[in-house]
Amino acid sequence: MNPLLEQFLSEARDTLEAIGVQLMELEHAPDDTELMTQLFRLVHTLKGNSGLFEVPEMTRVLHAGEDLMDAVRHQEIPFSDTLADRLLDAMDYVARLCDDMEAQRPFTASTAQDAQGFVDALRALMPQRETDAAADSATPAQPLLQAPTAEQLLALPEALRMSLWRAAQNAAPDQQLIWGEYQPDEQCFFQGEDPLYLLRQLPGLAWASAGPRQAWPELAVLDAYQCQLNFHWLALVDEDAVATHFRYVPEQVRSCPLNPLCLALPQGDPNGGPVYEDFVSDALALLAAGDTEGLARAVRSMLELSNAQLWLSSALRWLQLLQESPAAPAPALQALVLSLRHLQVPDWSSLLLEASAPASVPSAAPAPRQASPASAPAPSNLAPEAEAADESPEAVAFRDLLAVQREILSLPDDAQWLAGRLKAASGALGACLRANQRDDELPALAAATTDALAAGSAAPLAEWLDLAFAGAQGELKRAAPAPAPVPAAVEAAAPHPAPVAEDSANAPAPAEAEARQERRHEDHASTKSLKVDQVKIDRLMNLIGEMVVAKNAIPYLANRAETLYGVRELSREIKAQYAVINRISEEMQDAIMQVRMMPVSFVFQRFPRLVRDLSRRLGKEVNLVLEGEDTAADKNIIESISDPLVHMVRNSLDHGLEMPEQRRAAGKPAMGQLRISARQEADRVVIEISDDGAGIDPEVIKFKAYEKGLIDEATLERITPQEAINLVFLPGFSTAEAVSDLSGRGVGMDVVRTAIERVNGNIALDSVKGQSTTIRLSLPLSMAVTNVMTIETDGQTFGIPIDMVVETVRVPRSAIRGIKDNLVTVLRGRVVPLKSLNRLLGLAAPPLCNDNDELAVLVVRIGDDVLGLLVDAFKETTDIILKPLAGVLGGLSLYSGSALLGDGSVLMVLNVKEMV
Repeated sequence: MNPLLEQFLSEARDTLEAIGVQLMELEHAPDDTELMTQLFRLVHTLKGNSGLFEVPEMTRVLHAGEDLMDAVRHQEIPFSDTLADRLLDAMDYVARLCDDMEAQRPFTASTAQDAQGFVDALRALMPQRETDAAADSATPAQPLLQAPTAEQLLALPEALRMSLWRAAQNAAPDQQLIWGEYQPDEQCFFQGEDPLYLLRQLPGLAWASAGPRQAWPELAVLDAYQCQLNFHWLALVDEDAVATHFRYVPEQVRSCPLNPLCLALPQGDPNGGPVYEDFVSDALALLAAGDTEGLARAVRSMLELSNAQLWLSSALRWLQLLQESPAAPAPALQALVLSLRHLQVPDWSSLLLEASAPASVPSAAPAPRQASPASAPAPSNLAPEAEAADESPEAVAFRDLLAVQREILSLPDDAQWLAGRLKAASGALGACLRANQRDDELPALAAATTDALAAGSAAPLAEWLDLAFAGAQGELKRAAPAPAPVPAAVEAAAPHPAPVAEDSANAPAPAEAEARQERRHEDHASTKSLKVDQVKIDRLMNLIGEMVVAKNAIPYLANRAETLYGVRELSREIKAQYAVINRISEEMQDAIMQVRMMPVSFVFQRFPRLVRDLSRRLGKEVNLVLEGEDTAADKNIIESISDPLVHMVRNSLDHGLEMPEQRRAAGKPAMGQLRISARQEADRVVIEISDDGAGIDPEVIKFKAYEKGLIDEATLERITPQEAINLVFLPGFSTAEAVSDLSGRGVGMDVVRTAIERVNGNIALDSVKGQSTTIRLSLPLSMAVTNVMTIETDGQTFGIPIDMVVETVRVPRSAIRGIKDNLVTVLRGRVVPLKSLNRLLGLAAPPLCNDNDELAVLVVRIGDDVLGLLVDAFKETTDIILKPLAGVLGGLSLYSGSALLGDGSVLMVLNVKEMV
């Protein structure tokens, strides 16, 4: 990954955390202008940094958030919970984009759609400017681009339109014709944009035009540095490709799908006059009879006799082109033939009536959209008149089909193909009857057709048509499908003008001063801290560990110089130098440990958002109090307790604190209090999570554990209240009646305890029924340096963490008793079970006694109990750099790790909890 990108992602996450914290603070102090200004600066800085990378989605969302907060700090709108919710959701989206960038996951069109959704949600809260209101009153907002008019499409040469028709027929399924409008921002030149170049790079671009948005002003007042152009374009392209191409400027682009039939617009010289009526009548009859070959011959013959520049010739060429399609749309051919009577282009926008599967091509600004009439596939029914506003597409198509058949039957009867014309009309009318479930009228139609054929006249069939379908438009029995509902987002959406960045050339002087002050502040702050990769700190720890091992070897050299070689003075000099090296190494070790230390605020800072969201979700009122956020511990310790703390906070909110009405009934304030505090005690960090909720009822806990089979009846009777409360740490225990995403699965406090013990910590739970619950965590300051006590058994040396050691004693063999297969002794009035370390390690040798027949007992604490380990001898305590076991040995839970001693030997550190 690019180092610059790594730095940006690291700083972005820190900034997002700070934004979340300040938004939480603003909810409690919505009128704090200084706090809002700081928040605005954070978002402004993050937005500016994101502009250095290919992340337009992030920039747009941050820009919308910046504008919204700017409106709040200028008191144009008040700060509200809804505003905070949307800002927090938007920042969460930005955090997800950071994760995608770090994982090198590619952005897709859906990413842009999500970004536009957040932008719309944020801008919906902003006040409407007076200029916007005036513009809206003058020109109603059009969230969708209208289908192009015939005049706009006639600007395309006929050869190009025909070429596009053929290309659309052979295009891939995911490609279609798209008509678009691109209106660049007026300040685009100052933003490093080239609108013409961007448009020319659009995949599948077939045609484009440019023109002024309004009449050009006088040259003396024309601002050449403001873009006043408006582009229209037509492309055969994949819809996702359009969204991806314009992903940087989606708010400046609108588009809609275009049915290829809309390109079929005859043009030319109309001076040739109307075509002979006989050709129109004959062409309609051939269409009705399904004689496409005959129609092609007639068109070809008429085209040979016509001047190529005439409007008539253009319409005939389109008839030929449409017939080239494997499934030539007969209704479209009918419309072209009928247009020859008046030399007027067909009104495709009202003739395309197919609505069963409307095409949906989103514009580059992804948003739900309607398909315009021009976007529908090739229709099955066409009509020369515009459809009525209150009729369904099927009703209009049915009515117009009857009108066409009535027009065919009104033609002169002296044509030689009269019989074929009558049969074709009869077939079409029969299809209409069957489509409307009027099969019982088919015999009457057949009789009218027979009479017409016998009389050599269309009159009998025309009379039947007039009687059978009088008022047929209102008698359709088949229900027309309801039009697709328009999403509310479409109705409310409107293109927003791209806001000018505050640091642009037109920014007011106060904003520039503020930006300069912010940059000075950042430069000053950057000199006080330095971010270092954790890998480098770990390498330093490894080096200091090796130095400690090498340092510990020096006393052995001094002893050898004195005992082996008899050079006492040299031995004293070596020891003197060892004291100096030891002091320096200890200071270096402490300095590196301080670098690894981090405050618990790293974990605490996520709780305000967590408590806020969960309390609203649960319908509870909670006041969160954080104390001791500056308390520091090793980074590994802090990171390891992050998830357990989150789980305990969720438990307090879900199980501990009551609903407001329950608290009032119990005489408590409606708002509960959740307190999370941290402090340092000696070489330990203590974290407490307490609430003033309902507490824990020991009796309920006991019976729940008994019902789940976690304890037997004897245990149920004898355990104390505190022991009953500690039953919540048993695997599988839960008091929730129903499983939810918050609780009830029985996987909770036991996992918390396991995670705490994994870092050599311990957990304690205290509760008073009806009053409070407190969970206390005690954790070591560091896991890097471990103080161990070394012991010897069967000639081998082992280490045990000193924080587990209670005491070391010598117990006479006579004071040890056997109970069944276990050994016990009494120490200061307390029964202590004993276990032989040799037996636990699988060594056959018995424990050794001293000259007074006493056994060495190392008393260790395991949870709330104590245990005595029988060893051969006690040795010294020492600080070691504990290394976890790797490879095949990593699966041995008996050992916590290993360390290298000064004499070069390896010390295995025992994991007593796993041993027993």
